[in-house]
Amino acid sequence: MSSIPNPLPEWPDETHSAIEAILEEARELAALPQVVYKVIQLTGSNNSSAQEIERVISIDPGFSSKVLILANSAFYALPRKLTSIREATTFLGFRTIRQLALTVGAFDLFLGKADIGSLRRRDWWRHSVDSAVCCKVIAEKLGGMQPEDAYTCGLLHDIGKPLLDRSKRASYSDVEQLVQGGASILDAEKSVYGCNHTEIGAAAAKLWNLPRMVIEVIEHHHAPNGFSLRNKCQFLNSVAITAFGSEIAHALGKGNLEICLEEWVSKTLSLSEDSKEQLFQHCKDAVAERSSSSF
Repeated sequence: MSSIPNPLPEWPDETHSAIEAILEEARELAALPQVVYKVIQLTGSNNSSAQEIERVISIDPGFSSKVLILANSAFYALPRKLTSIREATTFLGFRTIRQLALTVGAFDLFLGKADIGSLRRRDWWRHSVDSAVCCKVIAEKLGGMQPEDAYTCGLLHDIGKPLLDRSKRASYSDVEQLVQGGASILDAEKSVYGCNHTEIGAAAAKLWNLPRMVIEVIEHHHAPNGFSLRNKCQFLNSVAITAFGSEIAHALGKGNLEICLEEWVSKTLSLSEDSKEQLFQHCKDAVAERSSSSF
């Protein structure tokens, strides 16, 4: 396996060493499925055709079935059931197919084999999907970011957690115990694994050749002071939208009616108290609708 790609943030040597070890250990997780990668590549090109995308997806029957299940879910409310990948591509468009491909790929990364950690990973997966839906709604309402890109950022922002969880270096249960004792999630992960989920996630995203915007979102969505990132973060607005969407998703998951948002997020997105409440309600409605999906 190749070493951590450069350039990456100026992390301490011991952090780089921990990331190297975890990515090497979890080599089967440290690369998006080839079919997913090819679909992402094709849907990002103006020269691709629905026939090309159908040919790539159809190589993997399991992947094909998941895409069709998602495309036919109540969330998309299509006028009739789709029976082929080409139909799905024609009805939904390349951007949505790209979004579906990422969803399927991330699902496999989060859940994988059934074991004692599956419940934990299912909770993470639910939060990631809810965050993706919320981020898309926020981008649609506020502008400044393509809604489909916002969905991707929300979906992948915590991708480092399952990478840590699958590592044999330690048990994620140790992280949870430290958090219960009052430690922050990032400090607890760092103590147990030598790196946290934002660092390992950003390194993996770089290895997967994902866009810089996604890498920055993964690395910085927990930033306590986003204003300090202005000189080194090209996509601060996207980071703020993802942080906002993730916070709403957390609140909805816990049944809370209020969110606790970092001041820099509110200022970056020019949010008033009224706009926060309105966006919260829009996101709540969208998440409820998305939950009717069969996948």
